[in-house]
Amino acid sequence: MNTSLILLIILFVLMMVIGGRRGVKSFFTLVFNFLILFIMLIVISSGFEPIKVTIIFSVLITIITLFYVNGVNAKTVSSLLSVTIVILLTLLMTYKIGTNAKIQGFGKEQAETIAFVSVYVQLNFTKVLLCEVLIGLLGAIIDVSISISSSLYEIHKSDPAITKQNLFHYGMNIGKDILGTMTNTLLFAYIGGFMTLIIYFNELHYSILNIVNAKVFCSEVFQSLCGGIGIILIIPVTSFITSEILFSKHLLKLNYIKKSY
Repeated sequence: MNTSLILLIILFVLMMVIGGRRGVKSFFTLVFNFLILFIMLIVISSGFEPIKVTIIFSVLITIITLFYVNGVNAKTVSSLLSVTIVILLTLLMTYKIGTNAKIQGFGKEQAETIAFVSVYVQLNFTKVLLCEVLIGLLGAIIDVSISISSSLYEIHKSDPAITKQNLFHYGMNIGKDILGTMTNTLLFAYIGGFMTLIIYFNELHYSILNIVNAKVFCSEVFQSLCGGIGIILIIPVTSFITSEILFSKHLLKLNYIKKSY
């Protein structure tokens, strides 16, 4: 039996045993998201605008991830809005930097590889790189966003008299606790790629200066730093939007009670 299939079955069994019904939903969400990413790559390779396609499919992935597992409620709606805003903000902040950095395309290390393939690919690889940043960032900011919105929802539920300002500050404090672990998670995810890259550079007897200026190395650093920016942005954005939504719902309930009397 294929190794990937065996690992997939193990993953499904563990998610079903430990997560129960929600674990099974999470597994199928993972499968759906994989298919969506595959379709997104086909659409981009067909000549459509890469960044626009990535934004649309990122929102679609977020909707499936949040609504299919957790349902449609104040938590998931605020998380969806927050993730969408942070994707746009991260893109605005990094687009110019990514363009000026000129880290798209292939480095001299891939010269032997691309010698045997066609280079007539009509795609803007600067935009493709930014698409990689957004997709790599997506899972982390969804995780942080739903953690903050769920926590604020429970706080508001246990104390309906809490003010909007205090709810926002609670969200910021929760986000600060998450920030350190999530940035480390993102860093270690990219470090996995760095390890083989550094060993490769070492075998080629690259100096530290050559490594730092290598295109493939700069590309990895750029993606990890942009990911860190997105994780930082999601904290205040989610805290603000969730507090606004929950406070608005609270006011509507109070107005309804007053009218009923």
